[in-house]
Amino acid sequence: MQIIKKFDKAANLIYYAAVLIHILIMCEGFSVWETPFRGRLLQIACVLCCIKILMTYYEKVEWALIGIAGALSIASYACTKEKYVVYVAVLIIAARNVDMKVVLSLIFEGVLISTVLIAIFALTGLGGDISETRDFGRGIVETRYMLGFSHANNLHGTVWYIFAAMILLYKKKINWKIYAAATVLNIVLYCFTHSKTGLLVAQIVIIGGVLYTYFDKQVFEKIWAYITGAVVYILILILTIVSVTVNPWDNYGKFLTRLNDILTNRIKLSYESAYIGDWNALSVGGSHKDTIDNGFVALAAEYGYIILAVYAVFVGYLFYKSYKEKEGAALVILVTAVMYIFMERSYMINDAFLLSNLIYVIAMMFMGIKKGDNIQGEMQS
Repeated sequence: MQIIKKFDKAANLIYYAAVLIHILIMCEGFSVWETPFRGRLLQIACVLCCIKILMTYYEKVEWALIGIAGALSIASYACTKEKYVVYVAVLIIAARNVDMKVVLSLIFEGVLISTVLIAIFALTGLGGDISETRDFGRGIVETRYMLGFSHANNLHGTVWYIFAAMILLYKKKINWKIYAAATVLNIVLYCFTHSKTGLLVAQIVIIGGVLYTYFDKQVFEKIWAYITGAVVYILILILTIVSVTVNPWDNYGKFLTRLNDILTNRIKLSYESAYIGDWNALSVGGSHKDTIDNGFVALAAEYGYIILAVYAVFVGYLFYKSYKEKEGAALVILVTAVMYIFMERSYMINDAFLLSNLIYVIAMMFMGIKKGDNIQGEMQS
């Protein structure tokens, strides 16, 4: 028994090392700094995750699912020559039986410290722009602050990410003063970034955290909360399909036209860049992939509609899993994550930013549950 425990501890340490590599690459990717040998570091993280998988006990059914995921990943790589699906698969599969409290601590502290350092470097002139003035697609010239990040949206999105990681990590230990301070910070930050999406998803996470801390039984132990989250997800998927199906020049009604304006032309850009008729099964489709903001559309355009279909079902399963575990914090974060992915492809399509996709973090968290335990027990132990 002692040998098995030491074996598990070594396997977990290997996984923590892989997570640290991904945190380093993710934080660098959103700033102007460059990580030397980033591709090689990604390969090292992938190998570490594979070693962790080989050192972990899985049920026969789990091995069968791992085989299916592996076959799909290999097929994706063979068709696209991109390792994105492979990296995602091994990162999530390797999370089995890992102490997610340690992982979430690494993510929260690593991203928080990196964000502060990036901002300090920009403000002191050591690297990175403080702001940028131009037309950001809204028909006006405006100044938006990014504080060393590659875009103002990335700055605000990272703050949303920090709020979400904080709630996942500290659960119900957060008090109303912290939530109030987070709300003030969110509003003040919006005055500088002008990121509507960042403001919205960050505030939803804060409100969800308040409900989770103070009204868990009244809200997240009720099925209606999870049905509401699932409905939001389904509507986003429907709007995604509409955006690549309905011709913006012929068939847009008042509702879609207004919604397209609110979303800064994102619906129209999806159709122009990745019309659904151009999608392929497991390879690149769409004529101008780089102009796609919708992460779901970008996934289909770059990796094929089979990968998108599998991904959509997988995310749906995570919504179901959050209901089964009565994990309200995971539900709130899943809702904001699919909203953000709908608006920003950088939170989906980039093998260097795997941990920036909070859906993967939630999946890792569920994989970290040991048989017979639940998330509440795991996180509080």
